[in-house]
Amino acid sequence: EIGVRLVGSEMCIRDRTKTSYIKRRSCRFVWSLSTKCIIFKGGKMKRRISLLLFLVLALILNACGGSEKEASQVQEVKEVKESEYSVTDVRGKTIKFEKTPERIATVDKPLPSIIYAIDGKTDKIVGCNPSSIKAFEESVLKNMYPQLANANTKWCSKDSVVNVEELLKLKPDVVFIYSNIEKEIEKMEAAGLKVVALKRAEFDSIKENIKMISEVLQKKERGDLLVEYMDKGINEVTSKLAEIKDEDKPKVIEFYSDMKIAVKAYDHWMKPSGAHNPAHELKGKLAEVDMEQMIVWNPDIIYLGNHSDLMPEDFIENKQEGRDWSTIKAVANKQVYKIPIGVYRWDPPGVETPLTVKWAAKIQYPQLFSDMDMEVELKNFFEYVYDYKLSDDEVATILRK
Repeated sequence: EIGVRLVGSEMCIRDRTKTSYIKRRSCRFVWSLSTKCIIFKGGKMKRRISLLLFLVLALILNACGGSEKEASQVQEVKEVKESEYSVTDVRGKTIKFEKTPERIATVDKPLPSIIYAIDGKTDKIVGCNPSSIKAFEESVLKNMYPQLANANTKWCSKDSVVNVEELLKLKPDVVFIYSNIEKEIEKMEAAGLKVVALKRAEFDSIKENIKMISEVLQKKERGDLLVEYMDKGINEVTSKLAEIKDEDKPKVIEFYSDMKIAVKAYDHWMKPSGAHNPAHELKGKLAEVDMEQMIVWNPDIIYLGNHSDLMPEDFIENKQEGRDWSTIKAVANKQVYKIPIGVYRWDPPGVETPLTVKWAAKIQYPQLFSDMDMEVELKNFFEYVYDYKLSDDEVATILRK
C-alpha cells in the first residue's frame, strides 16, 4: 500500500514494507514512527525524487484506472452475452435474440389477444392483421387494451398477405405467423426480419403457441400458468360428461357464414362440450350445404359464428328469403345462439376456449350444469388471466344478453 503526501519541504511515502532507515548518496529515506511514513530528506535529490515519484504514481494510477475500465468492458460483454437467448419454432428453426423484443408484429388474427394474455397492456404490438382490429373494436378488448388501436394494419391483408416494404417501416424485433403461410415467411426472412412460425390454430396448438410466444417474450412461467389454467377449465366440463353416450349427445351445427358450416374447424370446443356435429362426416374444415341437407340433419342447436353477420332472429323470425327454417328443431325451440366475443372471437381456438366449452356445455346440458353461473365464470376468468374486473354491463355484452 503506497500513499504520498508533503510534510513541509519533505515528501512522505506511506509504505510499511520498507526498512526503518536507508541512506543513499546525499538523500536519506527515513521511516518515521510518528507519521508512519518514509521521509525523504536531501538537497539536490529532493526535486528529482519528487518528480520520479510523481511519474511512478501516475503510472500506478493509470494502471489501476485501465484495469477498472478493462474489468467494466469485460462485465458489459458478459452481460450482453447472458442476455442473449434463442427459441426454436415449429419449423425446427432456431431464432436468436439479443434482448427481449420491444416491437412486435402479428400476421394472424387471434395473436394479439394471446400476446395480451401473456404480456399484459403494453405498446409492443406495432402491427397486426386488420381483422384483429375489427374483432378488437367489436369486443371488450377496446376497454381493456386501448393501446392496440395504435397498431398499424396497412402492411397486412385480412388474408395474411404481407407487404414487406410497409412492414419494414415498423421496424419489428419479431414477427409471429402461422407456419402454413410459407410464402409470406420466406418474403419476410429474405428481408432480414426475425420470424417465429407458430402452429395453425387448434386447441392443442394454441397451448404450444402460448408457450412459444412466452419464451420469446421471456415469460415462460406465465405461459405455463395460462396453459395449466386452460386445461383445468376444460377438465371441469369433460369430467362431468365422461358418462354421456354419443347417441345421447345433442346434434349441433355451427354456421361460419351464410350456408357454410363447420366440419372439423371447431372440434376444439365442440367435442369437449359434448356436442355431436352431424357435419363431421364431410371432408375438410368447412363446407357449403343446402337447405335439404339441413332438413336431413335437423339439428337440436344452431350456433352462429363471429365471421358472419347472421343473428338468431334471422332464423327464428324466418328472415332469410327462399328458406323456411320453421321446421328445423333448433329454430322451432328457439335454440339458436350467437357465439360470444370476449377479448377475441370464441369460436376459433384461443385463450378463452375454456369459456366457450363451458358456455356451450351449459346450453347443451342445462340440468347437468345448472350450478354453473357463466357470469361468475366469466368474471373469474378475466380477473385471473387478464387481471381485469369486468363490469356487469361488459359481462352482458360478452354473453350477448
